Amino acid sequence: MKIRSMAAAVAVTGAIAGAGVAIAPAAMADTICGSGYTQFYSSNVYTSGGLFAGTVKVFDSPNNYKCAYFTVSSGTKGSAGWGHSVNIEPSSGGTAHHDSGYYNSYAGPVYAGPGCVDVWASAYGAEDGFFSKSNLCH
Repeated sequence: MKIRSMAAAVAVTGAIAGAGVAIAPAAMADTICGSGYTQFYSSNVYTSGGLFAGTVKVFDSPNNYKCAYFTVSSGTKGSAGWGHSVNIEPSSGGTAHHDSGYYNSYAGPVYAGPGCVDVWASAYGAEDGFFSKSNLCH
């Protein structure tokens, strides 16, 4: 019975994909960093004018490495001329890892660790938005 259910689910998924239905970035959110990462922190980012720019999400792995990415809001997509960046660095010092560009779904992921991290992100366009959080530990 399970095999039939799985086959039906695959058939429905294929039909949806064939119909041109896009899967939203939020549906991918838990797989962006990779297997084993669990979210332990998030913060919304707003521009200087109060426009919601997106959300910074920070994850931890079983070996204490961290991952961060910045989801892009529908109002600040790269296709509309908005840029996005996300950065992560070990709190104890070391190499910072950075990703930036004109994205429509998310900037990142970027990785650091093991240990506590400093994370910062920005959206830039008609208005700028900035986020910074030091010494994120889990």
